[in-house]
Amino acid sequence: AVVTGVPVGEAPGHLASLAAAGLITGPGSGWAGVGACIGRPGCAKSLADVRAHAAAAVGEPGRLPVYWSGCERRCGHPHGEWIDVVAAPDGGHRISRVHGDRAEVLTAVGDDPAALASAVASARGTRTA
Repeated sequence: AVVTGVPVGEAPGHLASLAAAGLITGPGSGWAGVGACIGRPGCAKSLADVRAHAAAAVGEPGRLPVYWSGCERRCGHPHGEWIDVVAAPDGGHRISRVHGDRAEVLTAVGDDPAALASAVASARGTRTA
């Protein structure tokens, strides 16, 4: 979103307030390109707290978008090309690269936050098209 009508002298203070509230205020944020469904505890069908898992795995900006889903329904997933991280029924997550209607499963990671963050960072490497 673009905010208009803010006097130039007041903009830095407003940006700092928005950033402190957790909003992305520039292209350098590791959160740019990261999305997730509501996950646990807000969704009864979710198998994991995917928002917390996403927060633990936020990496460098400017890479392939990543979307975290708590179940196979993938509520709110993006279109185009992205890394799909889905909580698995038996624990852990499945990571795929999606491009349009094609999905290539890259790996599955158990309940190891460091391994999950590493696998997601590796998968987000570059766009294929």
